[in-house]
Amino acid sequence: MKDRKWAAPLAAFLILLGAVSAQVVTGSLTVTIQDQAGAVIPMADAVLTNQATGASTPSKSNEAGIVLFPSLTPGVYTLKITAPGFRAYQIRDISVTANERRSLGTVTLQLGQVQESVDVVAEVTPVQTASSERSGLIAGDQILNIAIKGRDFLGLLSTLPGVIDTNVGSREVVMTGNLLNGLHVNGGRTTSIMYALDGISAVDTGSNSSVHNAPNMDAIAEVKVLTSNYQAEYGRNSAGTINVIIKSGTQEFHGGAYWYYRHESLNAN
Repeated sequence: MKDRKWAAPLAAFLILLGAVSAQVVTGSLTVTIQDQAGAVIPMADAVLTNQATGASTPSKSNEAGIVLFPSLTPGVYTLKITAPGFRAYQIRDISVTANERRSLGTVTLQLGQVQESVDVVAEVTPVQTASSERSGLIAGDQILNIAIKGRDFLGLLSTLPGVIDTNVGSREVVMTGNLLNGLHVNGGRTTSIMYALDGISAVDTGSNSSVHNAPNMDAIAEVKVLTSNYQAEYGRNSAGTINVIIKSGTQEFHGGAYWYYRHESLNAN
């Protein structure tokens, strides 16, 4: 009888749990491999390495010569491609941001020994060909090196195309008041903006313009703003999505120290 008593609530909980869908904050990377004659190369070995952590992800090209890395944490990567009878091909400094679907296009392998290699550097600002989304990015170095009033990283969003912040001059202290108030993405309402930390909604549904948690600027890796034409999994709100990505660890010890000084004698008249 006791088992039957908990059976119905447990079943309802499992149904609700299955209906909950989390947003994806990882990016993806694709590349097509071919030879100098234009024929695709199946079963070529591809290894993608995170330059910060040293973690490697192996893969192989399919029958169409396409290699897909579907779930990548935001970061900078190195891709190495090898195939029997061809020179190794390596692409460094591939930047993948949150929610990004990046394509490296077509890579042509040259005939030669595996010991020989071709080394290239990825484009800093690639043309988005794998997705029709419009988005903006505030990178981690911008957050750390650009002076912003009140140490409120949301004040930097007004530098992105399509984002207007009517409170950019009055943002003083993080975590007070309605943090999203005054933000408009492509003309949308403040209460229709999705604010997420690592893909998890942090909007206070009681007001729809305040948030549960705004991390310290030193803890933020990047801020990705999806403005329009984004994929269906990000369509919970109609006025864009602000996705704040928290820093992860690296294989090197590092830190930072800052001293902030503000005094009324430094204010302009």
